[in-house]
Amino acid sequence: MAISLVVLGHTNQGIAHRGWWGSSNVGHILQGFIYAFHMPAFFFVSGIFLTKSVDKRGEVRFTLDKLRMILYPYILWTCIYLLASLLFSRFMVQAIPTWQTFTYNLLTGYGGWFLPALFFCLMVGMLGRKLPFPYLFLLAVLACLLLPATSISFIDRGVRELPFVTLGMGLGDAYARLEKLPRGIATLGYVVLSSILLLLTIWLRPETPVTFLVLGMLGTAMLLMLARVLDRSASARGFAWIGKASLGVFLMAPFPQGAARALLQALHITQAYPQLLLPTLFAVLIPTWLYHHRARFRLGWLFVSPW
Repeated sequence: MAISLVVLGHTNQGIAHRGWWGSSNVGHILQGFIYAFHMPAFFFVSGIFLTKSVDKRGEVRFTLDKLRMILYPYILWTCIYLLASLLFSRFMVQAIPTWQTFTYNLLTGYGGWFLPALFFCLMVGMLGRKLPFPYLFLLAVLACLLLPATSISFIDRGVRELPFVTLGMGLGDAYARLEKLPRGIATLGYVVLSSILLLLTIWLRPETPVTFLVLGMLGTAMLLMLARVLDRSASARGFAWIGKASLGVFLMAPFPQGAARALLQALHITQAYPQLLLPTLFAVLIPTWLYHHRARFRLGWLFVSPW
């Protein structure tokens, strides 16, 4: 669900940049709602499995695996995006970066912060995993609230998301208890949490570190409730299929998204809702299918270092 919201949020940004929402406030509300929690949810899930993964592999093997699975695709796809910007510049809103800008963005994570920030958080979590959870979480929150910005994007964003990684670490295997939560209670929890979250994202401006933490926790809890509501349904199986391909969707989505947008424009369709829904579907389903068939098409090297 979170990776689908990432794609939806990026598609919505493209519509807003082109002014296709017009006088409607829907795009603004959608933007505030999605960005309140979709990335915290990713970091939370990463934290759930962190401690067990380190204990199983050891710190050195864990670090090497994350270099292969996180930093390698980050560097590779940053280069792919640069090449794509040169080839498809006339279809894009963003300007083509200079070599100086490209190098700066690559080293600091500016513009593509998620993967290096995730690596940073996993390394911090690995080193601090033996601290009692309350202390680890408190330290992460204090860092989020008090540490000054460094101008290195992936560190700044990593510090901001670190409390959600520690929350996941604190939960650990206990997440499985949610499967025992009655579906009726989960449905009520989802409705209440989503309503509160929507109202808060409309009212709370500007965003502060405190509101970011509160909204991120509410939104993550909301997704957990919704996951329990959908449990064992066809929708759950569909989201699980997409979720297993999250890395592929995150990396490949801009290409089918852009192709669908260009197709709609060629058909003179610039209404906001078709431009929101069709590119989002293309950008979720095509990368998911390709990722699941990466061995068949020998595409594994795009996502994990072959060395």
